[in-house]
Amino acid sequence: MKCLALILLLVPGLGFAVDPESAGRPAKDPTLPHRQHWAFLPLASVTPPPVPRPETGSNPVDAFIGERLRKGQLEPAPPAGRSELLRRITYDLAGRPPTVPELRAFLNDPAPDAYERVVDRLLGSVSFGERWAQHWLDLAHYADSNGFELDADRPDAWRYRDWVVQAFNDDLSYDRFVALQVAGDEVSPGSPEALIAAGFARSGPFEVVSGNIDPVVRRQNELTGVTATVGSVLMGLTIGCARCHDHKFDPLSAADYYRLQAFFAGAQFREVPLHDAAEKQAHQAIVDRINGLLKPLQEAKTQLEKPYKDRLHQLKEAGLSPREREVRDKPKEQRTPEEARLYEGTDVALTVTWEEIAEAVAGNPADQQAREILKHKIHALEQQLPRPPAGAMSLAEEAAPPPETRVLRRGNPKDPQALVEPAPPTVLQRNMTGGAAYVAPGSPLDSTHSGRRLALARWLVATNNPLTARVIVNRLWQHHFGRGLVGTPSDFGTRGDPPVNPELLDWLAQELIRNNWKLKPLHRLMVTSGTYQRSSRLLGANREALDPANLHFGRMNRQRMDAEALRDSVLAVAGLWNSRAGGPGVHVHLEPEVQSLIFTESEVVELW
Repeated sequence: MKCLALILLLVPGLGFAVDPESAGRPAKDPTLPHRQHWAFLPLASVTPPPVPRPETGSNPVDAFIGERLRKGQLEPAPPAGRSELLRRITYDLAGRPPTVPELRAFLNDPAPDAYERVVDRLLGSVSFGERWAQHWLDLAHYADSNGFELDADRPDAWRYRDWVVQAFNDDLSYDRFVALQVAGDEVSPGSPEALIAAGFARSGPFEVVSGNIDPVVRRQNELTGVTATVGSVLMGLTIGCARCHDHKFDPLSAADYYRLQAFFAGAQFREVPLHDAAEKQAHQAIVDRINGLLKPLQEAKTQLEKPYKDRLHQLKEAGLSPREREVRDKPKEQRTPEEARLYEGTDVALTVTWEEIAEAVAGNPADQQAREILKHKIHALEQQLPRPPAGAMSLAEEAAPPPETRVLRRGNPKDPQALVEPAPPTVLQRNMTGGAAYVAPGSPLDSTHSGRRLALARWLVATNNPLTARVIVNRLWQHHFGRGLVGTPSDFGTRGDPPVNPELLDWLAQELIRNNWKLKPLHRLMVTSGTYQRSSRLLGANREALDPANLHFGRMNRQRMDAEALRDSVLAVAGLWNSRAGGPGVHVHLEPEVQSLIFTESEVVELW
């Protein structure tokens, strides 16, 4: 294996070491060519080129784009029609089509600043936050339920969603927006808003299967999700690829991955209470009343199923081999490691699943009908259970100092190797010169907070960090123009697309920082540019052949409407669109064919 790894190291383009044993060694010093990769270099100080025709406007975006078009001997597309432009900007900033009165007012407004006033109206609307929160929530893998087979509700998840919406509407500075989501409980201790914001790192799928998941494996899965999300969303790096070995292409070692993970070692997935004692008492009273009604129904269902479950268990036991029986009869403390694994395997084999019970009961029509009626009554009562008292689905520390972090060989939580301390990727630290660099946390902030995530947050939003500002301005450009200046918005590594206009990318990033990390001025700058207002119509075969992928943005890219905008469009046109914002998610009515998957006898459900 080591010989094979050595051969692979010598093949150009295959990147760094692939020997899994290297995961326990110190990070390799990135070679100079990799350190000179454009995304790892400091932001360049760029001055917009002169605007060739000042009478058409002085938007710096047009200056950068115009220079590229001239160099490529490309002619820009003509401006879009007014109705087309209004439709475009309304979808972009509000996620819905313009109303007939809005369209009529715009078409009949001859003022030279008519379009700019539309932009300002939309930027100031509640719909702006809802529209742009959706883009961010997609990156965070947000959902109102956990996913996996149980897919349990997350009763407090909506508070994080509403916080993101409000943050975009209030134009919360991006540096604070990031800091609160990475380290809310350390940035602003005791603040309910900060605890809610920290839901960012735990918005993705979460497996909850009682008794079936090794706690060590579960914890590592949690940290894996957090680390990969922070790496891809905020840093634009596929650092998750270094979980089991050094990254094959980027200068990111396995040690770099676990150093980043170490920032979150002490942070736990927590449901933090935001309610008072009276609210909790009132909630518990309702729960106790409904549980009292549920108990006899659940006991009746258990008694009905017991003979079938016992019979199935006996059949499974009869299938055990003599060796398996011997191991199960042996006291736990006398089992060898091999026997302990065999015992665990037989435990799984002897488990009687609810699907097996349902199939067995189905052989007796009377019992099956009784069971289905009980199931439906139980389900109907469970639907009456109130939402838990107010709380925050958060990520917060409970004790300091946090547990140690070790590099895991092949990503296996049961095979820890070298001890590592929290630190950003080595290549980025060494390229961050001339300003604030990463400062390791000293003593804990208090008895429950190590200060690690606060140190990470400060490093992420340092003005000389080469990635954070670049990544977010590229995401803005991507959603406004249909393609990012970097075509791989979550991969700024060596295998991602290089920027098609690096000067514009760095100027926009610097502009964000100069404007105190405010995003709305950048939105306005982009959408009021002549580049944004161009037609998306093709210019002819000969002219398109010079830039078939429209990398120079000589015309507006046609964009596929996303699901949210399509749904809202249908409802808006039908007069059914509900503009009410915020609050818990809505449980939609289940179609009969879906309901039948929950209640196996749909005709019994209908009778009930």
